[in-house]
Amino acid sequence: MKFLIFTGGNGTRLWPISRKSNPKQFQKFFSHKSLFQMTIERLSKKFSFDDFFIVTPLEYVDIIKAQVPYIKDENILIETETRDTLACVGFAAFIINDKFPNEEMAILWSDHLVKCENIFIDAFVLASKYSKSTNKIVQIDVNPTGINVNLGYIKIGSQIENIDGFNIYKFEKQIEKPNYNTAKKFIESFDYLWHTGYTVYPPSKLVDLYKKYSPKNAELLDKIVIKYNKGEDFSSLYSSIEKNSIDYEILEKVNSDEIVVIPADLGWSDVGTWESLKEVLEEGENDNVSKGDNLLIDTKNSLVFSNNTNKIIATVGVENLIIVDTEDALLICPISESYRIKELIAEIKNQNRDELL
Repeated sequence: MKFLIFTGGNGTRLWPISRKSNPKQFQKFFSHKSLFQMTIERLSKKFSFDDFFIVTPLEYVDIIKAQVPYIKDENILIETETRDTLACVGFAAFIINDKFPNEEMAILWSDHLVKCENIFIDAFVLASKYSKSTNKIVQIDVNPTGINVNLGYIKIGSQIENIDGFNIYKFEKQIEKPNYNTAKKFIESFDYLWHTGYTVYPPSKLVDLYKKYSPKNAELLDKIVIKYNKGEDFSSLYSSIEKNSIDYEILEKVNSDEIVVIPADLGWSDVGTWESLKEVLEEGENDNVSKGDNLLIDTKNSLVFSNNTNKIIATVGVENLIIVDTEDALLICPISESYRIKELIAEIKNQNRDELL
């Protein structure tokens, strides 16, 4: 099985630590390793480095080579620009189909936290076997642990079978980022999973879906593969691909009978906001999370995070706050409002202060 590991997101909701030049997947929130390095290390417990293909914009290639120097250059698939998942997934899938048409292909993201690594590995092994034997798309998703409006949800149907301790379910539909009340109903129904984006296909299956549902973009991708193999510039072709999500352009149109879902208890988080990061970091006294040179007095249920070694953060008598300090920016907001950081990013752009992004 070939693994396509995508590294192109900017992680803006974790500003000001996550920046366009060094986004969250390359940051070391949990240990001396970044989320990206943890992803590679997790997979390497079962699979070969030679089967890992890193999909990235050019601007992150140097970071990738520094963090995982043992990945071969030919396994780094470089986008000429960032154009959403329709382009980047198609770009990688068409190349893998050209090079390894008889292998299974797994898609996953470099900026997630997975605590239950053995279950993660076993789920991918099963997904590969099942996809190969049935020619179906296999999704690996997780049971929700709370109401989250920042994630996609998968509605599952009846159970198909149980293999190696995993239940396999019919896929019914996908709903992107519902509002709070809708997400609450999903959780209460027990028919919905959080969508991780972890998917296993035969590469030819995904290529065929592009050709069926997005033929103009598929034609561009075919031409890109030819130029890629010759080492020629394909930037003008790549910039012509529609800027859209693969979910909207392709997957929502696929007959539900072609998709199955494996729920897996992965101990998973997309680490999408400071609130979600606080939930998965080890909490100390008074439910606080403190990273850096901080002094907390009578402080409760707060995250205080600093990568600034020249400054101490001191708090007295506060609670339910996110406080994040860097050399050029300080963020302070209630935990419950951390999702609104996207408004800050929009205002920074409005003020043409791109140096802060």
